[in-house]
Formats: sequence, C-alpha cells, structure tokens
Amino acid sequence: MVAKNLTEYLGFKPSAYKHWDPNPVVGLSSLCFAVPSCAFAAVVLAMTNSLQKPYPADLLFQLLFYALLCFQYAVAVIFCCLADYVYIRRGHRSFFGKVDIIWASFTFFASNVNFALRAGLIEPAVCSSIAILAFMYSGSSKSFQQWIFRHSFWHFIGGSIGTYGALRFAPMEGLLWPVMLDWLVHMLTATAAMVLALLCAATSMAEHGVGVWRCPCSVEGSGHMKPGRV
Repeated sequence: MVAKNLTEYLGFKPSAYKHWDPNPVVGLSSLCFAVPSCAFAAVVLAMTNSLQKPYPADLLFQLLFYALLCFQYAVAVIFCCLADYVYIRRGHRSFFGKVDIIWASFTFFASNVNFALRAGLIEPAVCSSIAILAFMYSGSSKSFQQWIFRHSFWHFIGGSIGTYGALRFAPMEGLLWPVMLDWLVHMLTATAAMVLALLCAATSMAEHGVGVWRCPCSVEGSGHMKPGRV
C-alpha cells in the first residue's frame, strides 16, 4: 500500500503526481533543508564551546533535542533529493518517496514539539499552517513547469521555517546570540563549499562520460518505482 502524506489523510486530493519528473532545480532546492540543519548545529556548537559543564537538566535536554533536529534535517536533504529528483517518475512514487514522507513527517512533528517548548503554541501553529499551505500549493500543481516552481518554493518555505524555529528563542540566546550567528556563518560556508566541490566533481565526471546525472529510475525494471500519488 502506498504511503500517504499528512495532507492526504486530511482529505486533500493532490494532482502533482500526474506532472512531476526529474528536474535539477527541484533537486538542488532540497539543499534548503541544509540551512536549518546548520542553524541547529550552530546553536549546539555555541553552547558546547561557550558554557561550562555540567549543564542544567533543561539545557541538556534542549542541547540533545537540537542535535537530533540537526541530524534529522541533514538526512532530510538526502531523502528529499532521492525522492524528488533521483528516483522520481511521472505518475509514480518511489520507495524513497515513501521514505521521504515518513522522515519529513517525523521531522515536522519533532520541530513543532521543540519550538513549542520554547515559544508556546501560537508561533509553531502559524509556522505549521504556512508549511502545510506551501506543501498543498505544490501538491495542487497542474503542469510540470508549475510543479518545478511550486515544489522548489515548498522546499524554500520548509527550510526557512525550520531555520526560524531553530533560532527563535534559542537556548541561552541572550548570552550566546553573537556566538550562534558566528557558528552559523561558518556552518553555512562549509556546507556551501562542500556542495560546490561535489557539483564540480559530478560535472567533471559527466564530461568524461560518467552518467552521474542519470536517474537510476530510468532503467527499466528498477525495483524502486511503484504507482502512487503525491
């Protein structure tokens, strides 16, 4: 049975699955989720490098929660790229598409819980509503070009909200805010350099005849593809 996303359980009937196909813009837009991963990591690094141990129980809890969310968003980049670029095919949802749904739902829930613990219920509810609307906006795409823009826009919104949730009322922000921003700049710079190096390597391999940009799902008989919806 094909996994449904959260909006489908609420009665939303998507149409994007009729139009989606591999596109490098959508694939690269999955990197939007690397930004909140860097933001969560920046807060963790700022605390662990600036505060004396042992940490109070509530601070240790947030520290571990932030580390978990950093990991979740980092893995989300990989699953998102695999689901929305590497293995995507029109009218079908791949195995990685289902994994992406499950992982994204888990990350969405954990992010909301963490943000609510620091900011109360109103701001997380508003942010969640915006994220859901952006996802439904993508899901209601009526053409391939429309899906490219809307799904990339959804990745941008999701990454922006995740970053906002990481930095808004961050633990010890009154004391460590400049340090957090400094670590964030370092993390983003390192991530950008790594991505650029990988893209250069992939481009060089492609120029030498290595099919690094070829989607494995294009191979007939791939076991990763199954009929499904957005």
